[in-house]
Amino acid sequence: MGTQVGNARLHLYDARDERSALMLIDVQQAIDELAQASEFSNPWMETRLTDLLACWRGGNGPIVHVRYFSHAPKSLYRSGHVGAEFKACVQPRPGERIVTKHVSSAFVGTDLETWLGRHGISQLVVAGFSTTGAVSTSVRHAVCLGLSVSVAQDACACLAVADGHGRSWDAETSHRFSLAQLETQGVSVESTHDLIQHF
Repeated sequence: MGTQVGNARLHLYDARDERSALMLIDVQQAIDELAQASEFSNPWMETRLTDLLACWRGGNGPIVHVRYFSHAPKSLYRSGHVGAEFKACVQPRPGERIVTKHVSSAFVGTDLETWLGRHGISQLVVAGFSTTGAVSTSVRHAVCLGLSVSVAQDACACLAVADGHGRSWDAETSHRFSLAQLETQGVSVESTHDLIQHF
């Protein structure tokens, strides 16, 4: 495994060192309600997230939990609503960083870029929801900032996608296409097993 951005390269065996952070994006309880109303691409996402988080907690790399709070008064993600709470499988522990965002990218309107730089972090391993939305947007933003990024493909998921012209794409196709697009940007896309097999 590895992704080349500038002179930085992320390897399996150093993925939990102090220069590498695990970033979990929008793993919140609203996912359950959204999944009931639409096709969901990956029923194993929570299991893989649990595996990945347990592995990372056994190392020295920082863990960043990104959550989305919507300003819309009826949103499932509005602050104070149960849907905005973290899912139990990724409940943050003391000392783990929590970043609250209000748009798709984890870097817009937050101090995430500054925090990563202050801690000397140049590499990210990313997982969460959704592959077509916040995961893709945040990963692309990270690459633009010069960070090396790897995505745990089976620890991500998304919903089916439809446009305004009656066309639709099933969740699995949307998930895989989004990951393929990230690979064209120099992002490494790996399974959770491949990410943790060396630890």
